[in-house]
Amino acid sequence: MAKRKNKELLEIAQEIGGDEAVEVVKALEKIKEATDEELAEATGIRVNTVRRILYLLNDEGLADFKRIRDPETGWYYYYWHLETKKLPEILRSRKMAELKKLKEMLEEETSEIYYWCGTEGHPKLTFDEAMEYEFQCPICGKMLMQYDNTHIVEELKRRIEELEIELGLKKKPKKPSRRKKSKSE
Repeated sequence: MAKRKNKELLEIAQEIGGDEAVEVVKALEKIKEATDEELAEATGIRVNTVRRILYLLNDEGLADFKRIRDPETGWYYYYWHLETKKLPEILRSRKMAELKKLKEMLEEETSEIYYWCGTEGHPKLTFDEAMEYEFQCPICGKMLMQYDNTHIVEELKRRIEELEIELGLKKKPKKPSRRKKSKSE
């Protein structure tokens, strides 16, 4: 598997199930096809946890299985493998969802004026909420002042633009050329 594709797959695994999901994916990459018990043995992760991770990966379209019946016992065995053909679609879909969420956050940050007491961990309140508390912090009682969210707005705009460029929804801005002035200018 290409390094970039592998990195993206591991990032999604991390989001889905943390370090244990990453270990399961790595084991599946190495073994190619395995039962949940074989994966549990290879990773040292409890079989129930491995099954949960495999079903989460399956729900995302990143893992699939084939069911084989043992003719002697009649038991069914599930052989799992990674399914990376849909990875680009899955990544695009996740990025589109992130873009939508970021745009909603930007709308929220720019449509309201927030107030805050200045103490870390205390809530920032909308104008209406601040009015309800008579412009005093509901936790410490300090006077509320207008919250400067410029850095949050700028960071959201930066990430939105970055995602739009990655998704091909917007062209990368051209850097201004540094041409030398001629003597006649």
